[in-house]
Amino acid sequence: MIDSQLGIISNVSLYMGDFTFKEFEAFTEEQKESYLADRGHNLVVDNGLQQIILLMIANNTNSFTLCGVGSGTTTPISTDTALGTSIGTNTINSRYRVGNIAYFNTFFGKNDNNGTWAETGIFTAGSVLLCRRKYDTVFTKDTSKAAVISWTITLTATAD
Repeated sequence: MIDSQLGIISNVSLYMGDFTFKEFEAFTEEQKESYLADRGHNLVVDNGLQQIILLMIANNTNSFTLCGVGSGTTTPISTDTALGTSIGTNTINSRYRVGNIAYFNTFFGKNDNNGTWAETGIFTAGSVLLCRRKYDTVFTKDTSKAAVISWTITLTATAD
């Protein structure tokens, strides 16, 4: 008998600058990198894992449609159910899958959720948190710049 182990690898990138979402989508990877403010792993939390299971067994249809930002500075832990200090959420602009990777891109216009950004997360419309990241550096989001938060969530299976 062959067993397998399922793994979830989650990364998030924050891009800030003077651009629209349509312009950002048309950028080459090199152009996007010139706007990169932060990139790193984040923590998939217990409630997010439970939501994935509920989706798998058709007990729930609430997919992850919102990206939130906040000013909380606590380190993410598996029992988190929300951001430390929420500033607000925006609807995810594009969600798609390539192979075993899910992509989520959210645009924050110049007037959206301005403040001191120290954290981010992905949520269902019912406020179930999938994952949370505390940025390595605190960022000031103001009316002089837009932002895109890009998540990749990769599912892997390895034989045991």
